[in-house]
Amino acid sequence: MALAFIFALLAQTLPLAGDEFHEDTFIRMRQREVYLREQMTELLQEVEQSDRDHSRTGMLASLPSLKIMSGLCVFGLLFWLIWKIEKKFWEDQDNSDEESCSSGERQEEEEQQEQVAEEQEEKEVKVQDEQNDSGEVEEEKEEVEKLQEQDEEENVQEEEVDQSRFLPESFGPNEDLKELGDSMLYLVNILTDIAQIAVSDTFLPVPERSFVVGSTYEGWSLPVEETVFCFLVSLKPPRGHIFYLELGTTRELPIQNSRICVELKCTCGQEQDLKMLCFLHTSADELRNQQPSLLDTLCSGPYLDVEKTARWFGAVLKNAWKCVPLSAACRLNVVLFKRSCRLQLTPVVQRTFLIDVMFGVQQADTDIFLSSQESEAAYTPSTAWPQTCAVAEAKFFKHIAARAGEDSFHLGCLKVCAYILVGYNFSPYELKTVLMHLLTAIPVECWSRRHLVQRMEDILRYLQCCVVEKRLDHFLIGNKAVPAEIILPWEFRVSVPPNLFQRLEQDPDRHEQALYETEMLRDRFTTLLRDGK
Repeated sequence: MALAFIFALLAQTLPLAGDEFHEDTFIRMRQREVYLREQMTELLQEVEQSDRDHSRTGMLASLPSLKIMSGLCVFGLLFWLIWKIEKKFWEDQDNSDEESCSSGERQEEEEQQEQVAEEQEEKEVKVQDEQNDSGEVEEEKEEVEKLQEQDEEENVQEEEVDQSRFLPESFGPNEDLKELGDSMLYLVNILTDIAQIAVSDTFLPVPERSFVVGSTYEGWSLPVEETVFCFLVSLKPPRGHIFYLELGTTRELPIQNSRICVELKCTCGQEQDLKMLCFLHTSADELRNQQPSLLDTLCSGPYLDVEKTARWFGAVLKNAWKCVPLSAACRLNVVLFKRSCRLQLTPVVQRTFLIDVMFGVQQADTDIFLSSQESEAAYTPSTAWPQTCAVAEAKFFKHIAARAGEDSFHLGCLKVCAYILVGYNFSPYELKTVLMHLLTAIPVECWSRRHLVQRMEDILRYLQCCVVEKRLDHFLIGNKAVPAEIILPWEFRVSVPPNLFQRLEQDPDRHEQALYETEMLRDRFTTLLRDGK
């Protein structure tokens, strides 16, 4: 019993030490188990033999039975102990496997977390690097912008230098001349108003409106001893008459051989309002008491004669001057030309001013007129009234002046062109045409004084290209860039622009000479900037 108690106690304590078993201990225990089983078998055999030998003895037989029972208990406890130990071992093995698995999973999770943390850290580092790089880029951009701003400021400072200072003072704007031109325009308008009243009871053309044209008023004429202002006075037909414009047969714009046909119209029923008899339906005897019609005074056949009109208009202006209060302080001399007249205005204490007056008839409601100016032909008939674009061109420069600032020097560029052209075969009008083309191509704010050299280079380069191509298009004809404020006839809008350099196409020698002169104009402009002359 004591032995059983010891084994039972050992069985209770052994599981507590199960965690300390190793694999070699387990093997020894298995070997011990086999040994005990063999001893048990031998013992059972001995017991059976002893039972057969002492089966008939009573008290003697009871002792071996007790021994057998004790042995069986011992072996049972031993087997139970071995089973308990083995079970504990396998449980510990499973727990260790689970722990190893869980620890492996935890390790994997930790590794994943560490990897995620490393990736996150790398991302943060990368973002930080990008921010640093972007910061550096921004700093570099700021530095570049600062440098650009400094360069722009330097360029602006250089550009703000008035490049026109290299020119003589005579090339600058002459405000006194502009004011004088306005005064001359005012004077011509007064003379025109007086002439309207003077011809109101006659059948002569009626002066309607005056337009100042030409380079003097526009501000690009060269300084000369005598200042000449040019005006165009529009005429309208008298009562009972109609002006019918015959635009010629060549259809080459501007038309050079157009004529003004004078026709009579019926005024029957309007005798009281018009204070006249109808020229068409009144007998010759009754018309004797009425002044003659325009056909009988200023016409050659049915066409208005320019030369007769010039003589008549000069006389009208001379008589109108007598009604002007200024005539007491100034002397006006009217000089008649073949197709125009000149007014010589001489104040008491100042030099003489010249006013050239030509006249014309407006083509419908446009800015184009049939005028008394000379045509480009060698001979101009007295009944020819060439088309002129002078009013439209003057209106174009007013349009540019309204958009440009006070610092605009586009007319100063044209004045420089007129100066360097002296002695060469290019006409000022051709350079004026080049300038008008460039004024619609280059913004008006780029024509200030500080851009003088660049704009002159543009003008001379444009001229050279036109000479090379043997073509310079008329500005107002077939040009979509003409401002809408300039009112042109329909044929001006849709026609092919005439070539102002047609002579270069027809004559190779003149073309070669023109190419040479374009280079000389550049040299002359450079000399003007360097030497002022």
